[in-house]
This record gives sequence, C-alpha cells and structure tokens, in this order.
Amino acid sequence: MKRIISLVLCGTLLASLAACSGGSSGGQTSTQQSEAAGKENETAAPAQTGSDKGTVKIGVLLPFTGASAYSAELAREGYDYAVEYYNGQGGIKSLGGAKLEIVYADTTGVTEVGVTEFERLVNVEKIDIASGPYNSAVMGAVAPLAEKYQMPFVVNQASSLNIYTAGYTYVFNPSNDARTNVQGLIGICDMVEELYGDKIDGIGLIMENTEWGLSQKETFEKYFTDAGKKVMINETIEPGATDFSSQISKLKASGVKFVVPCISSYNDAVLFVRQMKEYNCNAGILASGGVFVVPEFAQALGDDANYIFSTDTWNKGFLESKGEKAVKIHDGYVEKYGHDMGENAGMAWIAMSTIVAALEEAGTKDKQTVRDTLYGLNLPADSEYMLLVPFEGMKFDEIDESGCLNHNKYGLSCISQLIDGKWKMVWPNEMLGEHNPLVWPIPE
Repeated sequence: MKRIISLVLCGTLLASLAACSGGSSGGQTSTQQSEAAGKENETAAPAQTGSDKGTVKIGVLLPFTGASAYSAELAREGYDYAVEYYNGQGGIKSLGGAKLEIVYADTTGVTEVGVTEFERLVNVEKIDIASGPYNSAVMGAVAPLAEKYQMPFVVNQASSLNIYTAGYTYVFNPSNDARTNVQGLIGICDMVEELYGDKIDGIGLIMENTEWGLSQKETFEKYFTDAGKKVMINETIEPGATDFSSQISKLKASGVKFVVPCISSYNDAVLFVRQMKEYNCNAGILASGGVFVVPEFAQALGDDANYIFSTDTWNKGFLESKGEKAVKIHDGYVEKYGHDMGENAGMAWIAMSTIVAALEEAGTKDKQTVRDTLYGLNLPADSEYMLLVPFEGMKFDEIDESGCLNHNKYGLSCISQLIDGKWKMVWPNEMLGEHNPLVWPIPE
C-alpha cells in the first residue's frame, strides 16, 4: 500500500445551458416551476396525501427479476436499513413521528413493466413519494409519469443524462450520472499522472447496446476528449454476448492504456475480464460501477480482478472522515447483512436520507410542497442526513454544467480500486485522510 499526498482535482468543464432547451423549466425559480407544472398537469390525477397520517408510503421501483436482480436485492438492503434506522430515530418528527413504509414494485428491468408498476404504486398503493429504479431506460419512461402525477421521485441509480436534461421538475438525482462517472475516471488518471508522472491518454471504450450504455458512450467520449485523453477505440457490444474476442483483439492491437467497459450484466462483465486475461490484453480497466463492484464479481475472478479501478459512488472508505457515528451506523449494517454496504445499498441510503430530510423540512406529505422543499434543499456536509453520504453537501436548485435540472450540485462518482479482493476508495484523495490505499503501478 502506498501513502499519497492530498490532491485537489483541478479542471474546468464547459458549461452549457443549451442542453436544457428541450425542457420547459430552464432556470426557473421554484415558484415558476410549480406554476408551469400546474398548467402542464391540468388533466393529471389529483395529488394524493397518503391514506394513513401515521405513515409515509414510499414506492420503490427495482428490477428484482431479470439481469439486474442481484443489484436490486443489494439496493433493497440499503432501503430497508435506512427505513429501520430513521424509524428508530423517531420517524418523521415534523409529522408527529410518522413512520416510513416502503412499497416495493418489480420492474423486471423492462420499461413497459416499470410504467405499469409505477402507475399501480401511484393509483392503487397511494404512495406519497417514489424512488428507484436502477435502470436508466425504466427511469426514462417513468419520469414523464412522475411529472403527470406530480409525484416527487428521488432517484437512487439511473445515470443517463437525457433523463435529467428534459426539464422534469419532480425528478431529483442526489448522487451520480454519466458525467460524474467519467469525471471520476478522469480524476484518477490525472491523479496518477501528478503523483507518478504516468500520462494516461490512450482510452478504449466498450459500451453495451442499451439505453444506459449508449448514453455513457456519448458522454464518455466527449469528456475524455475534452480532458486531453485520446479515445482510440469506441466499440459497442450486444448484451448477453458469449465472446468478446473481436473487441479485445482491437484493444490489444491499438495499444490503449486503459479500457472503459460499461457493462450492466454480471455474467457479461465477468466474461469480458476473463477473456482480457486469456488474450493477454494488459490494458488497465476503468469500470463504470454497477456489477463490477458487487462482492461476487471479485470472488468469481479472483486474482484476475485485482487492481481494476471503477466508479464506486458509495464505498466505506470515506466513513472515518465523517466520524464515529457514521462508522457505527455502517457497522450495524454489516452486523445485519454480513457484508459492507457497497454502491447499490449505499445509493439507496442516499436516496432515503434525501427523502427524510425533505419530509422533515416540509412538515407535510403534500406532494407539491415536498417537491418544492426538495428543490430548495441545501444540506451541509455535517448535516445529520449526510452522515453516510460521501459528498460536500446536497443542493438541487440550479442547472448543472451538463444542463441537468435537479441534480445535486455536489454529487460525484468516487473511484475505488480492487485490492486483495476488496474494493477500496482511492479518489477523491481528500476524503481519505492520511492514507490512500492506491496501488500504482499496477503489478504485472
């Protein structure tokens, strides 16, 4: 393990408000958004206030069956643990101690199913607020319905930028997206260059042919190029492929220093890394989270997975900087579930903490009021709701540099490295105190 000095990643990315031209909100104030939403939703079903004043019903969409089922189960753990924790702290105090209650719905990872299940949660289950859904394609289909039904929706995982540049005023993203993912990967490249003098400018992109993969493909190429990292290969693969030898041969022949695989299927990810080893392709890997950071991935590949880098929006590496209480909360999770929280559960926790903070501040379950409260939310890093959140704060009320509305301005994608079978946070360095476990150069 190596000690490395503190580093602040410097870099200015081009801001563009034009990206929001397709949405009606633009830079509107909260009041203007409310008025616009009201006009657009004159035929929408009336907002529900919940059937039981003693509870707050949270509808959570997740793909419990299908290719993303394992990640969904980990996310469920995060949601359940957050509900258990906040209910144990007295529930929503501004609502007289109202308890949180989750109603789950299985999207199967299919857009049509996600739409049907969301409408069931709204019209049958009478939920007060929504979260989920893991898959970008599902979120893209559900977002217009959140607007139609005036249902506040706090996303846990869905990174496609086109969801957030469409101007939806009821959809809030407290964590990462495709832009922050590539910024994190650029961050670790720049950090290696500054510390060790190894310039990393030869990148190969391997993107699956899905809504999520194609969104990442466009965003990653732009930001890597803008940061001076030459993209030498940009290949699309089909989900469920049984052979990646063609793409790996191209990577090997090009001499890329790092390959960036955006692959959502666990089996596909394992096969891709195995075949890279079989074909002696020695390019490093900068993965995009998801199935790469689940415990089974490292177990399946053993030593072949060591020293891979990946976006990892939630990793326990930052907890000590948050203090003993944060560590203790995470210890309770480990005791309950037998493993560290990890990205999927951690991002569910972030979504739930955001929801609880908004409900406490709103003091009501009225959906428009909750939406307006989320819009104006401004949590500092030392807020009780930020104990297990690896960001400098939580603030939504502006359009970010990618033209995304209602994306946490402090949201980022941390980077971890797989070291001796464990994912360990290595970027941003300033979150890690005196010791950073980064291993560089990557051992042969």
